[in-house]
Amino acid sequence: MTSDEIQAWAAAYIEAQKDPDLLKGQGDHPLWWAVEQFMGATTDVSPHDCWAAILEVLSRSPPEKIVGGLAAGPLEDLIHYHGPEFIEQIESESRRNPAFRRLLCGVWQSSTPEIWSRIQKAQGRV
Repeated sequence: MTSDEIQAWAAAYIEAQKDPDLLKGQGDHPLWWAVEQFMGATTDVSPHDCWAAILEVLSRSPPEKIVGGLAAGPLEDLIHYHGPEFIEQIESESRRNPAFRRLLCGVWQSSTPEIWSRIQKAQGRV
């Protein structure tokens, strides 16, 4: 994906999450695509594009409700399915970005015990 596509995805995701009717219509909602792209199983979006979109959403300082959903959904899924591939990037981002570290604190235990241990350290909980 291009940078412009990532930015458009992030903007649409934020707007979709603000809409209280999003879950009522899901597939019929005009911005549902932005949520669905994070689900991976129904799209051809790479984990690297998901990572970039997560960071782009976070960089826009969305409301806490959206940050919570970003942690419990897209970031948690990325860790679960691609933790070994992304753990070094996650650790690095957590060290340099307090907003990301706060986001990381919103994920539940997933991936392997070794990756989860490193996530906890990156969260600042160990």
